[in-house]
Amino acid sequence: MKVSRYYSRQDIRLEEMPVPQIGPGELLVQVKACGLCGSDLMAWYADEKAPTVLGHEPTGVVVEVGAGVEQFSVGDRVFVHHHVPCFTCHYCVRGFYSQCATFKATHIDPGGFAEVIRVPALNVARDVLRLPDEMSFEEGTLIEPVATCIRGIERAGLQKGDTVAVLGAGVSGLILLQLARLWGAGLVVATDFVDFRLEMARRLGADHALHAAEDVAARLKALNEGRGADVVLVAVGSAKAMEQGLALAEKGGTVLFFAPTPPGVMLPISPHRLMFEEVTITGSYSSTPQETRLSLKLIQAGRINVRDLITHRFDLSGVGEAIELAAKAQESLKIVITP
Repeated sequence: MKVSRYYSRQDIRLEEMPVPQIGPGELLVQVKACGLCGSDLMAWYADEKAPTVLGHEPTGVVVEVGAGVEQFSVGDRVFVHHHVPCFTCHYCVRGFYSQCATFKATHIDPGGFAEVIRVPALNVARDVLRLPDEMSFEEGTLIEPVATCIRGIERAGLQKGDTVAVLGAGVSGLILLQLARLWGAGLVVATDFVDFRLEMARRLGADHALHAAEDVAARLKALNEGRGADVVLVAVGSAKAMEQGLALAEKGGTVLFFAPTPPGVMLPISPHRLMFEEVTITGSYSSTPQETRLSLKLIQAGRINVRDLITHRFDLSGVGEAIELAAKAQESLKIVITP
C-alpha cells in the first residue's frame, strides 16, 4: 500500500509499505479521507517522530474485522479516533484523560496519510464510530477537531451570556466560535490578520470580526460596555497572541490556550492581577470518546457547519504541498487528504 512518510518539512515521500496485519479485536480500515491538523505543520513536533506517517483524523471503510469484533462489519463507514484513555488511572478519574498513559500509547498504524490503517483493539472498543449515511467521509474528518474544541469550551467554563473573544479564525477558531454560540455566548468577537478568514468568521456566527492589527482591546471595550471578554479562546500558537489574550480578559475572566507554542517559550504573567482580578488561565489538549460522540451528533444535526471549512483536497502525493499551503494561513482552512 502507499503511504506519505514524513522525514522533515522539506522531505515528505510517497512510499510503499506492507498492509498491516490485524489481530483479535482489531480492524483494518481503508482510508477515504484524513484531515490535515495544525500539529502536522509544527516541525518541532513532527520532527521528533520522524520518519513517520502523519495524519490522525481519518475516516474510511472497514475491509477486515479481527476475531471477537462484533460491533463492526466489513463495509461499515467509520470514523477512527487515534487516542483512547483507560478511564481508571489517576488522571482519568480526575477528568484529565489526555494525560493518561494509555491515551498517549494508543495510535493508529501507521498513520492516517496511508491507503489502509490498522486500528488497535482498545480504539475499536472505545472510539470508532459509524458515520451516518448522510455524512461524507470528508465531513467526518472534522469529528476529531470539533471534539477537541468541545473539550476546550468545557475547560474554559463558558457560561450563558458571556462575552467571548476568539483569537485566530483558522479551523479551530471557527469551530470554537460556533460552539460558543451553541453554549449561549452573548457576544462573540473574532480576530485574525486575513480578510478571508474574518469574512468566514462573520458567516459562521461572529458578531464582530476584527483585524488583529487594530487596537483590539479598545474595540472590544467599545462593543462591550467598557469591559473585556469573559472568555478568551486563543487559537493561535504564538506567545504574542497569548499575551494579547491575557490583556483582553475581563476581571473574573478565563483565558484558554488552545494552540501550543514550541517548547521553552515563556510568557510574562502578573500574579498580582491573577489574584486580585481572579483571572484564570487554562489549556486544553485533544478529546475523549465523550466529546467525539457529541461532535458527531452536532455535525450530523447541522449545528456545527464543517462543510464550509473544507477548502482544499490533495492525494497522498500532495501531502507536502498541502502542509506548505496550510502553513501560509491565508485563503485556506481545512485541508483533506484523500488517499
